[in-house]
Amino acid sequence: MTEVRLGRILNLRFGRLLWVTVAAYAAVVITVFAAMSEVALRRSLDHAADVIESLIGLYADPEGERTTVAPAMLADQLLGMGERFLITRAISTDSGERTVYFLSPTMPAKEVQPLVGASPAKVREQIARLIAERGRWRYRVLHRRAGEFDIFVAGSRRPYALAVAGLGGAALLLLPLTVLLARRATRREVNAALAPLSRVIAETQTVDPRDLSRRVPSPTGVAEVTEIADEINRLIDRVERSHRALEAFTADASHELRTPLTYLRAQAQWALAEHRAPDEMHEALSAISRELEQTTKMVEDLLLIAKGENRQLQLERREFDLAAVVREVKEVTEAMAAGRTLEVRAGVNGPVRVVGDPDRVRQILLNLASNAVRHTEAGSVTFEVERHDAMVGAVVRDTGCGIPPEHVDRIFDRFYRAERSRSRAHGGAGLGLTIARLLAELQGGRISVDSTPGSGSTFVLWLPSAD
Repeated sequence: MTEVRLGRILNLRFGRLLWVTVAAYAAVVITVFAAMSEVALRRSLDHAADVIESLIGLYADPEGERTTVAPAMLADQLLGMGERFLITRAISTDSGERTVYFLSPTMPAKEVQPLVGASPAKVREQIARLIAERGRWRYRVLHRRAGEFDIFVAGSRRPYALAVAGLGGAALLLLPLTVLLARRATRREVNAALAPLSRVIAETQTVDPRDLSRRVPSPTGVAEVTEIADEINRLIDRVERSHRALEAFTADASHELRTPLTYLRAQAQWALAEHRAPDEMHEALSAISRELEQTTKMVEDLLLIAKGENRQLQLERREFDLAAVVREVKEVTEAMAAGRTLEVRAGVNGPVRVVGDPDRVRQILLNLASNAVRHTEAGSVTFEVERHDAMVGAVVRDTGCGIPPEHVDRIFDRFYRAERSRSRAHGGAGLGLTIARLLAELQGGRISVDSTPGSGSTFVLWLPSAD
């Protein structure tokens, strides 16, 4: 499918709109002018009829010979005379019959020859019909009764018809020129309106994947374009964060994998050396097995994180009792703390219904509890459940060494350890809290932390309440 530039689309649509608008405007003007001219002609005829009616009392049949004429001749006489009016009158003859006479500005009273057997009313109707037929659209005829008189007034439409025709011709001649000028002006305005968008496109094209520090200038002067620019900047921010995270992940993963691989190679080379006793071989193989287990666990954790971040990790979403899960984790924690001066308590009153995946929640709490036991030489680890609005929190509180403030915001990063001096055997790979936060977010929850160095830490897993 061929793509069309937005400017061209807008120019074409505005061009069609201009043609339709100007043509419609011209048609409306011509129509209104014709209607007003027709109204003016009608008023002129009414005025003439009013004047004639006011003078009708002075009318009298002039003396002279009566000439018999036909109604058709009367129609021609009215439409052809300059004064444009005709008066007819029905009077009684000596024999008692009523006879119709007519009078025009240029002719004396003349008798109208009626149709055979026609009454004076029929004669008047015939005169009005013939005038209307002969005048057609070129004339407007007004017929008014005034007692025994009938007044016919005719007005020609030719003057204003010529004016309407002239107006229409002028519109036809000026319409293309008007549209041409309007389209040129529209094109300039469209290009000016799209200029900020063109600048945003140009600035976006200058963003180099190797240097994601550049941003699109904002505001642009146009609200919609500014929104686009802001969205592009936010997208670049996300890409930059992902790029940095990928670089950090690559560096950390390379380092974390290099260490066990180096260790495994050293153990294998040592075991393959000559004159190794069976006990020494067994010890080397055991060390290799332990290291492989830790490395396998780290790789599995990395795959879990990758699936979670790509929304490919399947989690349940159902109601369950959080208090029951906390009590299970508390029992496992007691086993982890066996042989140490460490008290494990649980102040949980159930049931507490939440929505999520109970197995993943258990995994998160076991991770938090394991960290609490690992970093608390003596003291206590306490489990609690609390509510806040529509969320329920599972609290894991310890009295251990705590976390320095400069490390609190980074403890959820991959491979990050607050104490770099810790060995992998004691400190793990630094992926536990990363997985915990990811699993919490996938269930619509979150993890908050509050820690004071020397006093301990409090981790809270927040989940949506089933209530």
